[in-house]
Amino acid sequence: MIFLKILICYHSETGNTKVVAESMAEGLESEEVTLLPASDVDPASLASYDAVFLGTGIYAGAIGKSVKELMKKVTGLPPKVAVFCTHNNPDPSSVEKALKGIVKQITECGCENCVNFDCIGENRNEKVIEILMKMPGMAEALENSKGHPDAQDLENAKEFARSVL
Repeated sequence: MIFLKILICYHSETGNTKVVAESMAEGLESEEVTLLPASDVDPASLASYDAVFLGTGIYAGAIGKSVKELMKKVTGLPPKVAVFCTHNNPDPSSVEKALKGIVKQITECGCENCVNFDCIGENRNEKVIEILMKMPGMAEALENSKGHPDAQDLENAKEFARSVL
């Protein structure tokens, strides 16, 4: 039996993206999966995988620092790279905007950039919540994000991971 060599790496400040990454790894349990924080990944190793899942939270409209740093140092990528994220912004265009740079880089490397996966994640940073509560429309978004990612989000993450392969 031949197993695909898969890397799932992520940046997670609140734990939301880590939980999604772990769920994806569960969904790919029949493959050879390595699950690592992006800060622990050797950029030169990415091309040695059959597929890479690259995950990050979106923080104030930006991707996580460790993912940004990893992608700055990448020398090669595998044929398939999938991007996933968690966020609590109700505007889908803000997610696209935050991921635009790394999606462009993946595309320029000639990779098949699989459909990206995103889900709502509860914000647990009290200082950030205090600031967001003063912004129009964000109180409702914060309320709607409570408890996410939930069981359905995690099942969707597993299905997404399987669909990439």
